[in-house]
Amino acid sequence: MNSSIKNIIPRKLGYRLKNIRSVVRGYVYKGDQYYCPICRQGFKTMLPGGFDLPVIKEKEIVGGGYRQNNICPRCQSTDRDRLVYLYLKEKTTFFTAPQQVLHVAPEQSLFRVFSKLPNLTYTAGTKYQEGFYYSDELPVIDLRALSYNDNTFDFVIANHVLEHIKEEKKVLREIFRVLKPGGNAILQVPIANKLKQTFEDITIVTKSDRERYYGQFDHVRLYGTDYPERLASAGFVVTKTKPGEDAWPMPTVKKFALNSDEYLYIAQKPPIKL
Repeated sequence: MNSSIKNIIPRKLGYRLKNIRSVVRGYVYKGDQYYCPICRQGFKTMLPGGFDLPVIKEKEIVGGGYRQNNICPRCQSTDRDRLVYLYLKEKTTFFTAPQQVLHVAPEQSLFRVFSKLPNLTYTAGTKYQEGFYYSDELPVIDLRALSYNDNTFDFVIANHVLEHIKEEKKVLREIFRVLKPGGNAILQVPIANKLKQTFEDITIVTKSDRERYYGQFDHVRLYGTDYPERLASAGFVVTKTKPGEDAWPMPTVKKFALNSDEYLYIAQKPPIKL
């Protein structure tokens, strides 16, 4: 929905209309070429999504660029959402063991599933309220000053959030603090493969300049391939996995419409040594 319509329609109604549109699209695009593991439906095609800007191509930004088969017509999951879902489902006890979970800026597709899992104590909130993406029932959670005790959560999930917040080091310290020893954070960001070092410039403040240099109007930096080192500097032990490489075979990658260029980074708070 465009911004003028959003200004007229109440948020609750707009949120419901958006969900109705997704149901209709699920029927229109029904097929067997692709499969979404989140909503468990097959489609003849996924929908295009992402930004098509010069800087994205120039810097080879993974996680923000335009992809033809990206978005699930039914649950609106992106390739990144499906990657996170599959990792948690197949490689962890997220779906089976009791877990304390903090999910900031929750992807709608994942929120619908995670909020109903009986084994989770699930806390979710937005980084801001905007448009119809979130229900107005979700609270705003400030990652710069979390109101939770030390060593509270088994998982913290906050994808495509860090690039919006100037105080990155403060956020990482807070996430590290509230994680239990041995707990994991999934903090995906757009990463420019052409940059060895993350680029940020405090003089870049206008929407047009941020779009030109960072790839989106509300980003405050463009992460480079040093991203794992930035996580490690906050105390995390970082591992990564990539579709088609060591996580899932290529036929699975294609069927689920994953992005074979995107690494999933898992930042673990080191467990206590006995």
